[in-house]
Amino acid sequence: MKMAVDSLFNRLGQRAKYQNKDVLILVFAADDVGEVGFMNTLSPTTIIKVRVEDAPNLAMGDSFETENACYHLIAEPKKEQHLLVWRAEVSCD
Repeated sequence: MKMAVDSLFNRLGQRAKYQNKDVLILVFAADDVGEVGFMNTLSPTTIIKVRVEDAPNLAMGDSFETENACYHLIAEPKKEQHLLVWRAEVSCD
């Protein structure tokens, strides 16, 4: 599984600076669907994914700087199923 994750990040990842080191991140512009009463709400959300080995202590408030943008974690990151990748909601500057 780790080889597949590494291959994905190496082929599709964007270079970013995290705590003064170069890492690869994946950026997704997903829509977050929530519920208010009987209504569904849709809010635009930006999600990044980063390998756990690149950011083992990732936490809310951390940031990633790419050539074109700076991404700040606005919620606690969560590890995906196999514990190899963090998924984090971010704001983008």
